[in-house]
Amino acid sequence: MMHDVSAMGHARTAPALHLSLSEIGALSLRAIRGAGRSWGEAEEGAEAACWLARAGLDWATALIGVLSIPINSPHCPLRAGMAITDFSDLPESASHCEQMLPDLHHPGFLLPFAARTAARSGQTLRLTSDGATAILVPGEAPALTGDINATGPLTVRLGPHRATETARSCWPRAHSGTIDSGQYATLTALMLCITVPSSAESLAGAGARGSDND
Repeated sequence: MMHDVSAMGHARTAPALHLSLSEIGALSLRAIRGAGRSWGEAEEGAEAACWLARAGLDWATALIGVLSIPINSPHCPLRAGMAITDFSDLPESASHCEQMLPDLHHPGFLLPFAARTAARSGQTLRLTSDGATAILVPGEAPALTGDINATGPLTVRLGPHRATETARSCWPRAHSGTIDSGQYATLTALMLCITVPSSAESLAGAGARGSDND
């Protein structure tokens, strides 16, 4: 069942919340499933959200944007990223030759998958999109220039970074777990789409049966 994320508008006036990486992963996993995506997409998307948070990037806005894209769209960065990592060992993969992805929405969500491809191949990759650039050195934080959080649709290019010298980028000391309450409500509403509602039978069987006194 598909749910219209764009219809779940959220206000940005309430106080922000701060989530741990495990909370980000759990919320993202269930929200992606609630949006009608497969378990595989949910697991990959939740891992990507945690990677973005660890890199200090706006994971919540990116995730909600991704879930606003039609499920079967060829311009979804979640599906594109999964395909990139699935074929990362092939000679024609992004670690060996440049790949072009036209009309991709929320290209910043592709970063975790590009980073995984870089780690698997041991090759430094370069992602470019509308003036923004990300250099992905295996095992290191992304080195970013420009607005990688653009919504698109944009043409994204991903391939080997040929420069002889690459600037090193350290992971932030703390992850970016901030999410405003409106965004949290949007993801929670999606999460609840896969929650089984209570019934008279389930409520009747809840709680302890009998006394637990010794």
